[in-house]
Amino acid sequence: MKKAVLISGASSGIGAATAKLFSDKGYFVFVLGRNEDRLQEVALQCRNGASILKCDLNNEVQVNKYTQHLFERPDVSLEILINNAGIFQTHDFLHDGLDIWRKQFETNLFGSIQLTQKILPLFFVQGHGSIVNISSTLGLKPVAHTSAYSASKAAMINWTQSLAIELGPKKIRVNCVCPGIVDTPLHSFHKADSKEKTETLEKMKPLQPLQRIGSSEEIAEAIYFLGSAQSSWTTGAVLSVDGGINLV
Repeated sequence: MKKAVLISGASSGIGAATAKLFSDKGYFVFVLGRNEDRLQEVALQCRNGASILKCDLNNEVQVNKYTQHLFERPDVSLEILINNAGIFQTHDFLHDGLDIWRKQFETNLFGSIQLTQKILPLFFVQGHGSIVNISSTLGLKPVAHTSAYSASKAAMINWTQSLAIELGPKKIRVNCVCPGIVDTPLHSFHKADSKEKTETLEKMKPLQPLQRIGSSEEIAEAIYFLGSAQSSWTTGAVLSVDGGINLV
């Protein structure tokens, strides 16, 4: 029976890099997201086997359908859940409406909560499991025009630690990774032309002591550490992988 990992928001960026890394480490990978074509591209790069779950985490019917599918797979043992799905929108608090807040909380937090609630019974039957939530350094140290996003990510950090306390006696670990500025589709500069992107990245250097932004692969390594048995005595951890941006 193969060890398996379920990754939400796996169609690009950090989620895609994490799927590839876990596959390289011998895991069967369930890639979950809303863009089937991009999920297919990621799955093809997972050389140890992958299954696509085209699912909107805010759609309870879809979540029920696909989590039930996991219970019906006798060939794999789901060991790890990675809650990575999220969106990022800047906004002006004085002029935005509650729709901005609802959308970011529903995607960045409530979707992960719903997925986790559906997966936990499987972990309970196994007697173990590992959950890694992907928050953000903005959940620790917000900046202007990100109040909804920052608040949703701060809530995810608190939820991570609350869940770690609650699930520890059941041998289920819950940890959190807080990426800094990473070159992913979440940011507009990701798809900018070469000249514009180079200029933008140059301007970002002073923001972090290590003088550069991060890569999806670097975040994936941190996620693998916290998700796998390498961190078997770690729960409730909040790991910043951010080039030191929170220090300045």
